[in-house]
Amino acid sequence: MDPTSKLSAAQSYQDEEIVEDQFSKAQQRYGEERSKRLRKEGNDQFIDISTDLSDKFRHFQEDPWVDASAVKDAHTMFPDNRCEVLILGAGFGGLMHAVRMVQAGVRPENLRIIDTAGGFGGTWYWNRYPGLMCDVESYCYLPLLEETGYIPKHRYSYGHEIRDYANFVAEKWKIAGSAVFQTKAEKLVWDEENKEWQVELVQRRKGVPAQTLNIRSKFVAAVNGVLNWPKLPGFPGILDYQGQIFHAARWDYSITGGSQQDPSLVNLKDKRVAIIGTGASAVQIVPHLARWPKHLYVVQRTPAAVDKRDQCETDPVWFKENVTTSPGWQRERTRNFHQHFNTQENPAVNLVDDEWTHALGLVGLAGNPGGPKSVEDIPAYLQMLQTIDFPRQDRIRARVQSVVTDPSVAKKLQPWYPSWCKRPCFHDDYLQAFNQDNVTLVDTDGKSVDRLTSDSIVVGDQAYPVDVIILATGFRTPIGCTPAENANLTITGRNGASMTEVWKRDGPMTQHAVLDHRFPNLFLCSFVQGSTSPNFLFAIDCNAKNAAYILAEAKRKAAGQPFSVAPTAAAAEDWGTQVAMRSLAMAALSGCTPGYMNREGELDRVPPEEQMKMARGTVWGHGVEDFLEHVEKWRAEGNMQGIVVET
Repeated sequence: MDPTSKLSAAQSYQDEEIVEDQFSKAQQRYGEERSKRLRKEGNDQFIDISTDLSDKFRHFQEDPWVDASAVKDAHTMFPDNRCEVLILGAGFGGLMHAVRMVQAGVRPENLRIIDTAGGFGGTWYWNRYPGLMCDVESYCYLPLLEETGYIPKHRYSYGHEIRDYANFVAEKWKIAGSAVFQTKAEKLVWDEENKEWQVELVQRRKGVPAQTLNIRSKFVAAVNGVLNWPKLPGFPGILDYQGQIFHAARWDYSITGGSQQDPSLVNLKDKRVAIIGTGASAVQIVPHLARWPKHLYVVQRTPAAVDKRDQCETDPVWFKENVTTSPGWQRERTRNFHQHFNTQENPAVNLVDDEWTHALGLVGLAGNPGGPKSVEDIPAYLQMLQTIDFPRQDRIRARVQSVVTDPSVAKKLQPWYPSWCKRPCFHDDYLQAFNQDNVTLVDTDGKSVDRLTSDSIVVGDQAYPVDVIILATGFRTPIGCTPAENANLTITGRNGASMTEVWKRDGPMTQHAVLDHRFPNLFLCSFVQGSTSPNFLFAIDCNAKNAAYILAEAKRKAAGQPFSVAPTAAAAEDWGTQVAMRSLAMAALSGCTPGYMNREGELDRVPPEEQMKMARGTVWGHGVEDFLEHVEKWRAEGNMQGIVVET
């Protein structure tokens, strides 16, 4: 990668030997802090409550938001136990697949969208904690703004607005009536003779015995998201605690008081509260939470890197004059957003101009076309990334010192890892919360909580009695999981192939991440062999558009006959090779602080014989815009090269 333009800011910063010395010491500190957090259990240090078959953790994942009277009986939603397209997931991924398929000619009444939730929104349905907002500018993040004419109320939309917008999209494209909520797919089996999927569904409505349905669907889209299964910390005593406890993704306003729209947490006024975790959720929760309890303990394993956000209301006049300037404005704005960390040179104009677009080191996570071409190039590439990233992370550490008045607390809140190792955070009030007399940072020095007792959190030799515990401990990572595992179901394709088994053994065999050779008529929505973006909804929509295009073209070719559609083995093999050739650009993730992106450090321990398979199943290392150039060029050719339609 030619670092000339990317280094311009860094070069002005590094003009003294003392700065070079600081840089060297920072790299040493990064390694030391990472070592503190490495645990042999890896991802197993957490409890996956979504797959626990006992009742002991069930209350952590109960739906506090569902309106049982509004959930339709699944039997009535599948006439003749059939549908044309079954979409697994009612978040924005499912919505975008439904919208794009409707635009491609599928009638809304022939779609069915299922979800274990009680409504649309996905992560925005489940997460309703105080202070929830999107960290990507809403003018880029909310899809279909140009088509709907909707103007977001804030630069960064709050959670309840995003959920309302999801319902608005469902109504506008007449797919709201196609939803079957509190319903989960348990099993998919491909029927080669009839060219369709046999699907076992289970609906679990509140107050109603669970019911199983066996249906058939010509096509299935697996769009299950990446923030859908809350995880619990696996430290001892979590079930011994006798106070009130809940996960942040299932916020319990009956305990705290207030609501998402009015986060007046009046029930906590005389309580001692602990929030465990300091990731992206906690950064948004803490400023609101800190206003209410008698005392708040913020329990930290790894500090977040928190930059400014500059939240503001949207001026409709400004929006029309400066944002919606010409047809295609949203796509151009998003392209400009990506170009700040996906290309070798920043664009001359910065349309978004927020701190995402000034985080130069994010090329290490987002990918770029100028990455290393061989293993020998990796050391120089990593050094370049560290060099361009150091000024930002050093500024963020300095920001902590300038905001937090207690020097000892400020020191513990400083992040010592590169920008690309954890999702960057942005907030204007998080650090200030630690200046309040009723807030105590409990820093575990990378070790987490030792145990819970009936009434306390224990860290080291110190017990902290608390009345309420909030677990802001994040979600199960989809990295290293197959689409079947990510959806907690079994998928059996051609010739009895189990997706879990063949992906583990041979890796994925997709073209453009949308269709796997062994699982026809199953549209995937994953960054595996595809691409991603900090604006995750954009990446999802890329998959949705491609799936809708393939379905429409395949139906045209089949001329009304039942058919299967999938890539050839040769096309899938070629695509995997292309992915692997670009995988070296993602080398920076190796050696990161343990977390969501590297399965708590497990990816660093992949044996050499598995590394090539992992390279073939990673993301497109040249970034989302480069990925789209390939996919859109393929679509423009108009012959679906590599895709076979069999009747």
